[in-house]
Amino acid sequence: MREQKITLGEMRAAGVHGLLVYCSDYRCSHHLKISADPWPDEVRLSDLEPRFVCKVCGVRGADIRPPRGWVLPQGKPLGDPAITKEAAH
Repeated sequence: MREQKITLGEMRAAGVHGLLVYCSDYRCSHHLKISADPWPDEVRLSDLEPRFVCKVCGVRGADIRPPRGWVLPQGKPLGDPAITKEAAH
């Protein structure tokens, strides 16, 4: 079973609205920054990852993270355990 990551609602509650999207092929290393605003609060980063396809190498899947240096505030639970958006909504 795939690890479940933080929800977009949890990120927004901490003041974070952007995402870093990395191609899942380590040899490609293509990445970009996008807004998380198009998706609803209950969507998890792990729900979005399989929906991305790299425009550079064509690999399906991505590693999606909050911007570097962002840390979930203490006491907040993480919840239950060239790239393009495909079927984003």
